[in-house]
Amino acid sequence: MAYLSELIGRAVRDHRGQTLGRLHDLLILPEEKSEYPRVVALALQNGGGEPKLIAWRGTEDLAGNVIVMQTEPQTYEESGQEIFLARDVMDKQVIDVEDHRMVRVNDLELGRIGSDYRLINVDIGGRGLLRRLGMEDFVESVVEKFNRQIPNNSVSWSDLSFLPDVGVRVNVPRQNLNELHPADIAEILEDVGPRVAGQLMRELGDEKIADTLSELETDFQAEVLDSFPEERAADIVEEMEPDEAADLLNELEPEKRQAVLNLMEREEREDVQELLAHGEDTAGGLMTTNYVWVPPHLTVGEALEHLRNDPDAKEAETIYYVYVLDEQEKLLGVCSLSDMVLAEPALPIEKIMHADPVYVELAAPRDEVLEEISKYNLLAVPVVNEDNQLQGIVTADDALEMILPQEWKVKLPRLFR
Repeated sequence: MAYLSELIGRAVRDHRGQTLGRLHDLLILPEEKSEYPRVVALALQNGGGEPKLIAWRGTEDLAGNVIVMQTEPQTYEESGQEIFLARDVMDKQVIDVEDHRMVRVNDLELGRIGSDYRLINVDIGGRGLLRRLGMEDFVESVVEKFNRQIPNNSVSWSDLSFLPDVGVRVNVPRQNLNELHPADIAEILEDVGPRVAGQLMRELGDEKIADTLSELETDFQAEVLDSFPEERAADIVEEMEPDEAADLLNELEPEKRQAVLNLMEREEREDVQELLAHGEDTAGGLMTTNYVWVPPHLTVGEALEHLRNDPDAKEAETIYYVYVLDEQEKLLGVCSLSDMVLAEPALPIEKIMHADPVYVELAAPRDEVLEEISKYNLLAVPVVNEDNQLQGIVTADDALEMILPQEWKVKLPRLFR
């Protein structure tokens, strides 16, 4: 085994014993058939100027204090796929998916497999840092006196995937990024920034991306979405709750916002456009158009069956409240789902509904919305127009976001879905 930190700076000589320079970097080339990329070239520094690339033939040994080329050195021509270990990987950030955090690459371990040297492990622990400082042996001797050991904290290169443009690797030793909860993915993305976040999420499904974006601040969401092609961005926004989609689109440049809207499906586009037409701090701007309702004159049993067969009910922001609307979509009353489940199935829905529900109008300021939710201890408040037609609902968690400190907003549990 050899560590990059110990190799950098070593003298490199040709087979005649003439010094060619000192090792400045090692180049690896990822291969589809191997989990561990092989060393293909040495970058040598000899005085000033750009390092010179020498092809690695596989007959040399990296273990000695001096690296000796066994054959006539030949210049290496880059293909553009190479990774410079010291430049591109050392000291860069690794995303530890298991612990949802960023850690630093402190060293790189190479091993000889056949005639090749290949990158085997990435050291992300304190031992690698001590090795680079030349203090590993000393500290190890000290801790041994206390019957302790310096822990090894390495990740196999085969458990990582490389992002060439940003030099970030993603640690997935136990689970794929796609298998994490959106809140955990969001926690990771906050550390890497919007540009890298967009690259990391490209392979996720649209629904997963939408759920993850919902866990992030709106301005962060917008920067991430801006990194996607407009058609993919439209698909992602379609998967979001209408109120969250409207908040996100409000953060985009007008041209980008309109382009995304134009590419959305008609129904989703109309829902979002309806919300965009209202002021952000009004009930109309805060509401979602995803709610559940039933017509009057049904029995409780018929109303429950109606909800089971209603595909829109699966998309509702909350089904704790069921609204009763007439043919003109005017708000007649509201039932809690618990009341419906506990009531006799043959009982008319109008008998158990609250016929004088609390509501706010579209133009109601957010303070009024908050007051109504707080005063009546509601999980959601309906929003109606001047004709008493239901337009949407503002949920308590959305209302709570308005009064919490900024850093707490994305930490809210989604209790009402």
